[in-house]
Amino acid sequence: MNQKSIEHIALYSLVLVGTLIVGVLVRQFVLSRGVDDFSSIVAFFATVIVLMAIYANLQTTFNQFLLPRIEAFLLRFSAFQTMKNHNDTVSVPEVPTSKDSNQTTPDVIEPVLTAEETISEPSEYEVMRINAIAKKNYAIQTKLEKVISYTKQTMVAYMSEEDLNRLCAYVAEYSTGDTLQKISPVKVDSQLKSIDIMHFGWNIGKAFNKKRIHTAIFIKNIFSHTLRNLEISTIERKMSHTESECHIKLDINII
Repeated sequence: MNQKSIEHIALYSLVLVGTLIVGVLVRQFVLSRGVDDFSSIVAFFATVIVLMAIYANLQTTFNQFLLPRIEAFLLRFSAFQTMKNHNDTVSVPEVPTSKDSNQTTPDVIEPVLTAEETISEPSEYEVMRINAIAKKNYAIQTKLEKVISYTKQTMVAYMSEEDLNRLCAYVAEYSTGDTLQKISPVKVDSQLKSIDIMHFGWNIGKAFNKKRIHTAIFIKNIFSHTLRNLEISTIERKMSHTESECHIKLDINII
């Protein structure tokens, strides 16, 4: 049995013991309320099952969603990448030597391990690729931070803090894809007209190099109340028009 299996068994044992303790406490609490013994046993098992299910769901969520994102973020840093490469290499055991100088040993030629067998050094291509990916991720992150900053500075005077935070989250999600899965529309002050929202959409769409139709759909869904009287095709066509008076100007230099 390897070390990882032992660690998993120990972890699950601790979780099981913890849930059993909580289950016993719940049973004692139920009994103290005058409930019959059978109902208290049902409460005990229900508590244990629910807690184990919650733990399993949390572990699955962490392993499938949070852990890959955390590792991808850390891999942007060269120090973490170097440490990961070092942990992945295979260590070579030392060849034992005789401490007794008087003991004779047969004259046998020891096999010499090659460099590839002793340690797996990254090739020039791999190093260049890692650096290129790191620079690309840094550029993407920098661009997103600038667009989020623009969003906050532009919209803070016209919407609540809760709506502004949700808008920033939608903008961040839009930077990685053309469509959003779940959207709860935000509300803006009546000072902002449809042309303002269209200008805002055009600005962030240009920053992310998005197609006009995708940006039109994005702002139509996000600002559905303000743009309720406009079709997506109209938004796509007019989002870069400048003939109307507006609070939000077209800006191609937000990044």
